[in-house]
Amino acid sequence: MKKKPIIILSVIIFLLVAGIFLTTTYSTIFGSRGKWERITILAGRHSYYHSFHILYDVDDIEFYFKTNDTWYYDEPERNGWNKIHGFSFGNHHDQSSARLVYKCVDDTLLLVGGYCWVDGVKPDDGVGQQAIIDTIEPNKTYHCRIKYEDGKFKFYFEDKYWECKAGQRENWGYLLEPYIGGVFTLDHDWYIDIKDIPVKKKERFSDSTNPKEKK
Repeated sequence: MKKKPIIILSVIIFLLVAGIFLTTTYSTIFGSRGKWERITILAGRHSYYHSFHILYDVDDIEFYFKTNDTWYYDEPERNGWNKIHGFSFGNHHDQSSARLVYKCVDDTLLLVGGYCWVDGVKPDDGVGQQAIIDTIEPNKTYHCRIKYEDGKFKFYFEDKYWECKAGQRENWGYLLEPYIGGVFTLDHDWYIDIKDIPVKKKERFSDSTNPKEKK
């Protein structure tokens, strides 16, 4: 008889913690991340230590980011894409996810592109799941919006547009954070200044591609 109240109390505590976690996660992404934040990846590492940002019922993300001279590097033998920002449906990115990426070519040219996993198929094995969208320069601010619509991931980068077939949509997922390499790392610290923009539900399927940032 004594176990029943303990079980009920445990369930209540769990629900309270879960509610606080989801609320904190949402406010972390679209609250504190609604202002400029600097993310640094140390030399020899792929990513920085960060919390896991859950997304609930989010079909698109919008953000600004600033480049700098750390984005240049000596081109490795296997020069893959580096992740800038994106989002994934479900509990793992290999089913349905989209991210803005970049790479440095010939040690001097910075390319930005789109990169998507679709129903378990990685971009290198699929058709039309990755593409060069534009070139970028250091010490500049860029705008990007990635949204899911009509079964596709749609990329709006400055005045450029690219789309890719998407995998299954889930009503939850998580934010994809900056990541260097995959088979390589850098010999210097790399950093990015990034600011997420809250997207209101009524605006999620609008055709706005490059709103001007307010000063």
